Amino acid sequence: MPSNIPVQLPNGYLEFFSSLESWQNEQQIKLQANMQLAQVVEEPLRKIAKHRRPLITITGLEIDPERYRQLLADLLVFLIEQRPDIAASLEAIQQQLSSFDYALLITRLIEQDMKYLQELARSLKISPQLFIFVLDHAIRPFLRIYAAQYQADIFEYTYQNWDLPTICPICGSKSHFSRLRAEDGRRFMFCDRCFTEWETRYLECVHCGNDEPGKINYISVENDASNQLYICEKCRGYLKTYDERPSGMPTDLFLANIQTIYLDLLAEEKGYSNHNDDWIAQ
Repeated sequence: MPSNIPVQLPNGYLEFFSSLESWQNEQQIKLQANMQLAQVVEEPLRKIAKHRRPLITITGLEIDPERYRQLLADLLVFLIEQRPDIAASLEAIQQQLSSFDYALLITRLIEQDMKYLQELARSLKISPQLFIFVLDHAIRPFLRIYAAQYQADIFEYTYQNWDLPTICPICGSKSHFSRLRAEDGRRFMFCDRCFTEWETRYLECVHCGNDEPGKINYISVENDASNQLYICEKCRGYLKTYDERPSGMPTDLFLANIQTIYLDLLAEEKGYSNHNDDWIAQ
């Protein structure tokens, strides 16, 4: 990953997310041996194209509520150790663990029912933002195990077959990050929730489909050639992108998305949006 970040990020910011990713990877490995998944779907690309919906909403995903409860409890222990500055808020969630309907909670997380989760957090007098962060990061190892079955197929799933370029065709999350492949410059969107990549057009706005000459541009920051903002003058949307071509090297896309928060700030300062508020979970 490039180290020449053009801004000073908060102390420990990248280290925290790097540790979180490592923790989730460890949990995924542990779960992999024991987790019962639904039978692998044959011809997943055809099913996605036919229904025009993310695969998980077609197949469903059975997660043992007790396994999720235990992983959530373990995550809270990890977070309290990593973030003592918000330990009191995390402990408030810990105190509620026995009160949750975990089967319902899993369903709402897979459906990304933010309204339900926010209302639940408020009823418990817990910060909705922190509550959703914790619940969502606890379910991600399960989603990544599910998605791994289909990622090889999806990776070659081109824009001709999927007309929702910002929506992950596996788990339905919205992506705000892409990479340009070193060898040919092809663009692949990246889902930081289930780690799926899927191809989309290089010079087309992923938000509105605009491909008019001169209406799609990019902004880069001095001494940061690999990280770029692609901007659309039609819908005022933006997309963060890691370009492998300057270095010829891949990067950890999860961390690259976190690392480039300064590009989000730059885009918003210039009046562009990632249109996150326009999205309704599929």
